[in-house]
Amino acid sequence: MSKGPISKFISKYYLHFNAAALVDAAKGYESQLQSGAKMLVSLAGAMSTAELGKIFAEMIRQDKVHIISCTGANLEEDLMNLVAHSHYKRVPNYRDLTPQEEWDLLEKGLNRVTDTCIPEEEAFRRLQTHIYDLWKKAEKEGKRYFPHE
Repeated sequence: MSKGPISKFISKYYLHFNAAALVDAAKGYESQLQSGAKMLVSLAGAMSTAELGKIFAEMIRQDKVHIISCTGANLEEDLMNLVAHSHYKRVPNYRDLTPQEEWDLLEKGLNRVTDTCIPEEEAFRRLQTHIYDLWKKAEKEGKRYFPHE
């Protein structure tokens, strides 16, 4: 495997303590891939807000990640991001909102997640129609699916 700029930086500067442990872990990861092993990444909590899906998409294309186990929050947030990202509304002062300001956001159909509001009509309602159709079709055909399906 060719080394990119981040790998080169880590190899040069991460020499001691926990930083050196990261280098060891990276070498172990590389060794596993070279031996033909499959790699599983397990995620807990909502990490998709950092656009983690874009990173994993590239790692999957490069055959560096084969299985991802994550909470539903990651899948849901990625889906909302795909559908409604351009309609998100930032609320930089979210820690200082009054109960009335929170209510005003809700009345406008803006579901706040920390510093960002997801517009209900642009995200949830757009998806709801398609999901409902899939549910009704499955019900009619007597089929049952897991949530990830």
